[in-house]
Amino acid sequence: MQHVSGQEEEPGFVTSNSNVGYIDSAIPGTQFRLRFDSAFDNPTPDRVEFFYRASTSAIGTPISPAETNVDYNDITAYAELALGPETSVFVEAPYRFLNPERNANATGFSDLIVGGKRVLWLDEAQIFTGQFRVFIPTGDADRLLGTDHVSLEPGLLAARRISPLTLLEGEMRLWIPVGGTEIDEGHFAAPVLRLGAGIGHDLYFEADACGCQTKRLSAVTEFVGWTIFDGFATIPETPELAQLIEVDGDTIINGKFGLRWTDPKRSIFVGYGRALTGDVWYHNILRAEYVMRF
Repeated sequence: MQHVSGQEEEPGFVTSNSNVGYIDSAIPGTQFRLRFDSAFDNPTPDRVEFFYRASTSAIGTPISPAETNVDYNDITAYAELALGPETSVFVEAPYRFLNPERNANATGFSDLIVGGKRVLWLDEAQIFTGQFRVFIPTGDADRLLGTDHVSLEPGLLAARRISPLTLLEGEMRLWIPVGGTEIDEGHFAAPVLRLGAGIGHDLYFEADACGCQTKRLSAVTEFVGWTIFDGFATIPETPELAQLIEVDGDTIINGKFGLRWTDPKRSIFVGYGRALTGDVWYHNILRAEYVMRF
């Protein structure tokens, strides 16, 4: 098995090889990322307490008004540190601007994420990496900035070279809530399986005298799907009354499209995502990010 290459080495994989903007990259390294998301039209934001805390208490009384629609903007700082050629740790801190219809607007830090990556298999054509993330409930759940429970997320990430200009990337992740709101029917929160695949193709590139790419512009297409196992969501009937519904088996699929400009030390991504199913986390999302690699 080969090692992950340094930024100047060939062959192998380096963090600048990755094109995806919504799927997690399988390539560990030392980098800092600043990301901006603007998402619109989430009609069931407390679904399995994935986005924020349940609107209904354990005895069925309202904690907060059940929502009909939520828009939000997130500014997220992500720092990853390589502990070796095949291992890294990371921390992710989102700052949220929440714009609900029935609840008060809120601004502040959402739940903190910490985790790590470890390469499981690597050769010249492909890489498989294990990832583990822990969601820490640092967001103020009373202001709907967090889920009010710990979540664990083991995952498998992968990338495969299709050609010198094309990279296929994928992920499989299982979000597992620990605790959460209890109701008479059981736990409000429930596991969510996430699957994703993305392909990036270089539209333009510059190379040095050795033939190694130094700058490139890539088009990226991604599809991400979530399937919920058990759990509940709150649907408002009137401003004062809400109905609790089961969401076991709900499946959400999004299409994501973007462009990425990359050089060995920096990267800029802009992208757009849209829900392709009736069930949604949001109907539309815009994303922009800037990455520095070390």
